Amino acid sequence: MTGKLIEILVMEGIAILLFVFAYQIGIKGKMELIAGYNKHSADRVTDKDGLRRLIARTCLLVGIGSAVMPILTHITAGYDHGMAHAIGAYGGFIVGIIGMVMLQARDYTR
Repeated sequence: MTGKLIEILVMEGIAILLFVFAYQIGIKGKMELIAGYNKHSADRVTDKDGLRRLIARTCLLVGIGSAVMPILTHITAGYDHGMAHAIGAYGGFIVGIIGMVMLQARDYTR
């Protein structure tokens, strides 16, 4: 029971943090929250609005995935290897999102 509570608190905390980042980057336009983006690297970005939207949507997607993960592990806990499949699916989701962002970010930089 305690392990499940810790999982819920951690995953929901991550989701809330990512939703805050998505809001700050996407709506408020705080580009300095993007890792590696500073006044020296800003001249390499060709489309700041496009990069801002990409990173905000990525934060939103990963936040939704993190928010759903405790529900998914609860549903699959009764099945043989269900928890391992749920965690593997979450890992695959994250790796896919990272790959997508790495490929699409090249469109916004030179």
